[in-house]
Amino acid sequence: MVQNKKIFEAKDVARGYALQSHLQPPEETILRELLPHLPTAKMLDIGVGGGRTTLHFGKWVREYVGTDYSESMIAECRKRFSGYPDSLKFQACDARAMGMFEDGTFDFVLFSFNGIDCVSHEDRAKILQEIRRVGKPGGYFCFSAHNLNWAANLFEWRRLLSLNPKFAVRTAKRFLLRCLYNWRIRSANFRDAAYLIFNDGAHYRQMQIYYIRPQAQLEALQANFTDIRVFALATGAEIKALDEVNRNEDVWLYYLCRFK
Repeated sequence: MVQNKKIFEAKDVARGYALQSHLQPPEETILRELLPHLPTAKMLDIGVGGGRTTLHFGKWVREYVGTDYSESMIAECRKRFSGYPDSLKFQACDARAMGMFEDGTFDFVLFSFNGIDCVSHEDRAKILQEIRRVGKPGGYFCFSAHNLNWAANLFEWRRLLSLNPKFAVRTAKRFLLRCLYNWRIRSANFRDAAYLIFNDGAHYRQMQIYYIRPQAQLEALQANFTDIRVFALATGAEIKALDEVNRNEDVWLYYLCRFK
Protein backbone atom coordinates (compact mmCIF):
# COMPACT_ATOMS: atom_id res chain seq x y z
CA MET A 1 0.00 0.00 0.00
CA VAL A 2 1.93 2.92 -1.42
CA GLN A 3 0.08 5.65 0.47
CA ASN A 4 1.07 4.17 3.82
CA LYS A 5 4.76 4.38 2.96
CA LYS A 6 4.42 8.00 1.81
CA ILE A 7 3.04 8.92 5.21
CA PHE A 8 5.95 7.32 7.06
CA GLU A 9 8.42 9.03 4.72
CA ALA A 10 7.16 12.45 5.80
CA LYS A 11 9.80 14.19 7.91
CA ASP A 12 7.33 15.60 10.43
CA VAL A 13 5.84 12.13 10.98
CA ALA A 14 9.32 10.66 11.50
CA ARG A 15 10.20 13.38 13.99
CA GLY A 16 7.04 12.56 15.93
CA TYR A 17 7.97 8.88 16.13
CA ALA A 18 11.46 9.84 17.30
CA LEU A 19 9.90 11.40 20.42
CA GLN A 20 8.41 8.11 21.56
CA SER A 21 10.25 6.12 24.21
CA HIS A 22 7.91 3.86 26.23
CA LEU A 23 7.28 0.15 25.80
CA GLN A 24 3.78 -1.26 25.60
CA PRO A 25 2.81 -3.74 28.36
CA PRO A 26 3.33 -6.88 26.20
CA GLU A 27 6.76 -5.59 25.12
CA GLU A 28 7.75 -5.16 28.76
CA THR A 29 6.64 -8.73 29.51
CA ILE A 30 8.47 -10.18 26.51
CA LEU A 31 11.64 -8.20 27.25
CA ARG A 32 11.71 -9.65 30.77
CA GLU A 33 11.19 -13.17 29.46
CA LEU A 34 13.87 -12.93 26.79
CA LEU A 35 16.41 -11.06 28.90
CA PRO A 36 18.50 -14.17 29.73
CA HIS A 37 18.95 -14.83 25.97
CA LEU A 38 19.66 -11.30 24.76
CA PRO A 39 23.33 -10.75 25.76
CA THR A 40 24.46 -13.32 23.16
CA ALA A 41 21.80 -12.45 20.56
CA LYS A 42 22.01 -10.66 17.25
CA MET A 43 18.75 -8.74 16.94
CA LEU A 44 16.82 -7.41 13.95
CA ASP A 45 14.30 -4.68 14.82
CA ILE A 46 12.04 -4.28 11.74
CA GLY A 47 9.94 -1.14 11.37
CA VAL A 48 12.09 0.54 14.00
CA GLY A 49 10.43 3.91 13.38
CA GLY A 50 12.07 6.58 15.51
CA GLY A 51 13.92 4.15 17.76
CA ARG A 52 11.34 3.64 20.51
CA THR A 53 12.23 -0.03 21.03
CA THR A 54 15.96 0.58 20.44
CA LEU A 55 16.19 2.30 23.82
CA HIS A 56 15.04 -0.83 25.64
CA PHE A 57 16.33 -3.77 23.59
CA GLY A 58 19.50 -2.34 22.03
CA LYS A 59 21.43 -2.12 25.28
CA TRP A 60 20.97 -5.82 26.08
CA VAL A 61 21.86 -7.56 22.81
CA ARG A 62 25.28 -8.43 21.41
CA GLU A 63 24.49 -6.77 18.10
CA TYR A 64 21.49 -4.70 17.05
CA VAL A 65 20.23 -3.81 13.56
CA GLY A 66 17.24 -1.49 13.22
CA THR A 67 15.53 -1.30 9.83
CA ASP A 68 12.64 0.62 8.31
CA TYR A 69 11.37 1.14 4.77
CA SER A 70 11.22 4.88 5.52
CA GLU A 71 14.50 6.72 4.92
CA SER A 72 13.19 9.52 7.14
CA MET A 73 12.75 7.15 10.08
CA ILE A 74 16.27 5.78 9.65
CA ALA A 75 17.67 9.32 9.52
CA GLU A 76 15.94 10.11 12.82
CA CYS A 77 17.35 6.94 14.41
CA ARG A 78 20.88 7.71 13.31
CA LYS A 79 20.58 11.19 14.74
CA ARG A 80 18.99 10.01 17.97
CA PHE A 81 21.61 7.31 18.64
CA SER A 82 24.67 9.00 17.16
CA GLY A 83 26.56 8.81 20.45
CA TYR A 84 25.78 5.15 21.13
CA PRO A 85 28.15 2.17 20.62
CA ASP A 86 28.86 0.83 17.14
CA SER A 87 26.93 -2.35 18.04
CA LEU A 88 23.79 -0.36 17.15
CA LYS A 89 23.25 -0.06 13.40
CA PHE A 90 20.41 1.35 11.31
CA GLN A 91 19.65 0.89 7.64
CA ALA A 92 16.78 1.38 5.23
CA CYS A 93 15.28 -1.95 4.29
CA ASP A 94 11.92 -3.21 3.04
CA ALA A 95 10.83 -6.24 5.06
CA ARG A 96 9.39 -7.83 1.93
CA ALA A 97 12.89 -8.23 0.45
CA MET A 98 15.75 -8.39 2.95
CA GLY A 99 18.39 -9.70 0.58
CA MET A 100 21.17 -7.84 2.38
CA PHE A 101 20.88 -10.38 5.21
CA GLU A 102 21.96 -14.01 4.87
CA ASP A 103 19.83 -16.95 5.91
CA GLY A 104 19.77 -17.63 9.64
CA THR A 105 21.45 -14.35 10.60
CA PHE A 106 19.39 -13.26 13.61
CA ASP A 107 18.66 -14.83 16.99
CA PHE A 108 15.80 -12.43 17.68
CA VAL A 109 13.53 -10.55 15.27
CA LEU A 110 11.10 -7.89 16.49
CA PHE A 111 8.41 -6.18 14.39
CA SER A 112 6.52 -3.98 16.86
CA PHE A 113 3.69 -1.45 16.79
CA ASN A 114 1.75 -3.29 14.08
CA GLY A 115 4.21 -2.44 11.32
CA ILE A 116 3.30 -5.66 9.55
CA ASP A 117 -0.26 -4.34 9.19
CA CYS A 118 0.73 -1.60 6.73
CA VAL A 119 1.01 -3.87 3.68
CA SER A 120 -1.31 -6.06 1.62
CA HIS A 121 -2.26 -9.64 2.46
CA GLU A 122 0.15 -11.00 -0.17
CA ASP A 123 3.02 -8.78 1.01
CA ARG A 124 2.35 -9.75 4.59
CA ALA A 125 2.98 -13.40 3.62
CA LYS A 126 6.23 -12.34 1.91
CA ILE A 127 7.35 -10.58 5.08
CA LEU A 128 6.73 -13.65 7.23
CA GLN A 129 8.69 -15.78 4.75
CA GLU A 130 11.61 -13.34 4.78
CA ILE A 131 11.60 -13.17 8.56
CA ARG A 132 11.67 -16.96 8.71
CA ARG A 133 14.59 -16.98 6.27
CA VAL A 134 16.78 -14.52 8.18
CA GLY A 135 15.89 -15.99 11.58
CA LYS A 136 18.10 -18.60 13.16
CA PRO A 137 16.41 -21.95 13.97
CA GLY A 138 15.45 -21.93 17.62
CA GLY A 139 15.55 -18.13 17.74
CA TYR A 140 12.67 -15.83 18.63
CA PHE A 141 10.23 -13.73 16.61
CA CYS A 142 7.91 -11.16 18.21
CA PHE A 143 5.38 -8.90 16.51
CA SER A 144 2.03 -7.22 17.05
CA ALA A 145 -1.04 -7.25 14.80
CA HIS A 146 -4.40 -5.50 14.83
CA ASN A 147 -7.28 -7.61 16.07
CA LEU A 148 -10.32 -7.91 13.79
CA ASN A 149 -12.44 -8.96 16.79
CA TRP A 150 -12.04 -5.42 18.14
CA ALA A 151 -12.58 -3.71 14.79
CA ALA A 152 -15.90 -5.45 14.25
CA ASN A 153 -17.45 -3.08 16.79
CA LEU A 154 -16.46 -0.02 14.74
CA PHE A 155 -19.16 -0.67 12.15
CA GLU A 156 -21.89 -1.80 14.53
CA TRP A 157 -24.58 0.90 14.68
CA ARG A 158 -25.79 -0.33 18.09
CA ARG A 159 -22.69 1.28 19.60
CA LEU A 160 -24.36 4.63 18.87
CA LEU A 161 -27.00 3.99 21.50
CA SER A 162 -26.28 6.03 24.61
CA LEU A 163 -28.19 8.05 27.20
CA ASN A 164 -25.35 10.60 27.14
CA PRO A 165 -26.15 13.05 24.30
CA LYS A 166 -22.55 14.32 23.90
CA PHE A 167 -21.20 10.77 23.70
CA ALA A 168 -23.92 9.75 21.25
CA VAL A 169 -23.23 12.71 18.94
CA ARG A 170 -19.46 12.22 19.03
CA THR A 171 -19.78 8.48 18.38
CA ALA A 172 -22.25 9.08 15.55
CA LYS A 173 -19.86 11.47 13.80
CA ARG A 174 -17.02 8.96 14.00
CA PHE A 175 -19.29 6.19 12.80
CA LEU A 176 -20.41 8.22 9.77
CA LEU A 177 -16.82 9.10 8.87
CA ARG A 178 -15.78 5.45 9.09
CA CYS A 179 -18.65 4.50 6.80
CA LEU A 180 -17.77 7.30 4.37
CA TYR A 181 -14.13 6.25 4.09
CA ASN A 182 -15.04 2.56 3.94
CA TRP A 183 -18.24 2.67 1.93
CA ARG A 184 -17.72 -0.83 0.51
CA ILE A 185 -17.54 -2.47 3.93
CA ARG A 186 -20.60 -3.70 5.82
CA SER A 187 -20.92 -5.16 9.31
CA ALA A 188 -21.46 -8.56 7.71
CA ASN A 189 -17.93 -8.40 6.31
CA PHE A 190 -16.60 -8.29 9.85
CA ARG A 191 -18.66 -11.22 11.01
CA ASP A 192 -17.44 -13.49 8.21
CA ALA A 193 -13.91 -12.35 7.33
CA ALA A 194 -10.63 -13.79 8.62
CA TYR A 195 -8.96 -10.48 7.81
CA LEU A 196 -9.88 -7.07 6.40
CA ILE A 197 -7.99 -4.02 5.18
CA PHE A 198 -9.71 -0.69 5.79
CA ASN A 199 -9.28 2.92 6.86
CA ASP A 200 -9.45 2.96 10.66
CA GLY A 201 -8.70 6.67 11.03
CA ALA A 202 -4.95 6.43 11.60
CA HIS A 203 -2.84 9.43 10.59
CA TYR A 204 -5.84 11.66 9.84
CA ARG A 205 -7.66 8.92 7.91
CA GLN A 206 -4.92 8.59 5.32
CA MET A 207 -3.98 4.93 5.84
CA GLN A 208 -5.30 1.48 5.02
CA ILE A 209 -4.65 -0.93 7.90
CA TYR A 210 -4.75 -4.74 8.00
CA TYR A 211 -6.80 -6.40 10.77
CA ILE A 212 -6.80 -10.17 11.37
CA ARG A 213 -8.60 -12.65 13.62
CA PRO A 214 -6.32 -14.18 16.27
CA GLN A 215 -7.21 -17.67 15.04
CA ALA A 216 -6.25 -16.78 11.46
CA GLN A 217 -2.98 -15.26 12.63
CA LEU A 218 -2.07 -18.38 14.58
CA GLU A 219 -2.82 -20.54 11.55
CA ALA A 220 -0.60 -18.35 9.34
CA LEU A 221 2.33 -18.79 11.74
CA GLN A 222 2.15 -22.55 12.21
CA ALA A 223 3.97 -23.49 9.00
CA ASN A 224 7.23 -21.73 9.86
CA PHE A 225 7.11 -21.07 13.58
CA THR A 226 6.62 -23.04 16.78
CA ASP A 227 5.90 -22.40 20.48
CA ILE A 228 3.46 -19.62 19.52
CA ARG A 229 2.28 -17.51 22.43
CA VAL A 230 -0.14 -14.56 22.59
CA PHE A 231 -0.02 -11.54 24.91
CA ALA A 232 -2.81 -9.09 25.72
CA LEU A 233 -2.26 -5.43 24.93
CA ALA A 234 -4.20 -4.17 27.93
CA THR A 235 -2.31 -6.09 30.62
CA GLY A 236 0.79 -7.52 28.94
CA ALA A 237 -0.12 -10.94 30.33
CA GLU A 238 0.02 -14.10 28.25
CA ILE A 239 -3.36 -15.44 27.13
CA LYS A 240 -2.91 -19.18 27.51
CA ALA A 241 -6.34 -20.62 26.69
CA LEU A 242 -7.01 -20.83 22.96
CA ASP A 243 -10.69 -20.00 23.31
CA GLU A 244 -9.76 -16.83 25.23
CA VAL A 245 -7.30 -15.86 22.48
CA ASN A 246 -9.97 -16.29 19.82
CA ARG A 247 -12.51 -14.24 21.80
CA ASN A 248 -10.10 -11.47 22.75
CA GLU A 249 -11.14 -7.95 21.75
CA ASP A 250 -7.98 -5.92 22.47
CA VAL A 251 -7.28 -3.50 19.62
CA TRP A 252 -4.09 -5.46 18.87
CA LEU A 253 -2.23 -8.45 20.26
CA TYR A 254 1.42 -9.44 20.57
CA TYR A 255 2.66 -12.77 19.28
CA LEU A 256 5.90 -14.46 20.40
CA CYS A 257 7.14 -17.58 18.67
CA ARG A 258 10.30 -19.46 17.72
CA PHE A 259 11.83 -20.24 14.36
CA LYS A 260 11.55 -23.86 13.27
